[in-house]
Parts: sequence; structure tokens; C-alpha cells
Amino acid sequence: MKQMIPAVALLAAFAAGCINVKTESEVKPIHITLDVNLKVDKELDKSFADETRPKPTGNFKAVREMMDRGAAGFTKDALLEAREGATDDDRILVAEENVRHQKRYEEIAKSSGVAVDAVRRRRAKQLRERIPAGTWYQEDDGAWKRK
Repeated sequence: MKQMIPAVALLAAFAAGCINVKTESEVKPIHITLDVNLKVDKELDKSFADETRPKPTGNFKAVREMMDRGAAGFTKDALLEAREGATDDDRILVAEENVRHQKRYEEIAKSSGVAVDAVRRRRAKQLRERIPAGTWYQEDDGAWKRK
């Protein structure tokens, strides 16, 4: 019996060396989707249509006339840009309107918790869809087109 114990121990040691334990763990990604574009769109619509807010100031008639003449268009950042044929008065109007637009975009960005650039890009997309035929606008790649 004493001779069997070393043999059993040797067999156990040999078997232990052959045991292969494999552990696998799968790391599954957690997807949290927050549609920022939808949130910004809602904030833009709310901001530009909110009846409780004071109506935006600005010379909309003069801006529309200037755009109809092709003297200004909307940039890819949803701001106005004076184009060929713009007068000095047109350029002043563009600058004044851009100050107002930028302030509005900053308010929307702050209330939505997103970057101002994201608000401007979403507004530019809305404008491209809504502007009347003949209006100049800038594509995302910087190219100017007339609707």
C-alpha cells in the first residue's frame, strides 16, 4: 500500500498538469442613443415659434429683399453672408442680423446642452429646406448654390 501512494500522487500530479481550464467572458457594448439632432430641432422650432418670447427684432423685409436680389445668402453655419452686388447698407444689415442670429443660437445651445456649432448646422439644414426658390445658400462642403 505504501508503494501505491507515490504512484497515485504521481498520477494525480500528471493529470493536474493536463487539465485545461478555459474562461471566456463576453463584453457587450452598452448603447445609449441620444438623438441630439432631434433635441436641437425641437429647441430651434420652439425658439423661433415660441409665442411667449418677445418677437425677434430685425428688418425682415429688408433682408428678404436683399436675398431676393441675390445680394445675400445663408451660410452653412446659418448666418447671412453678403454676396456679389451687396451694397454697404446690405453689408451693415447682414452684420446686424448675424449678431441677432448668433445670440439666438447661443441661447438654444445653452438650453439644449449642446455646442453652438451643432445648433447652427441644424438651423442651416432647416433653412435649406425652407427657403424660397432663388435664394442663395451654402452647402456643407462650402459650395454656394441657388435653390
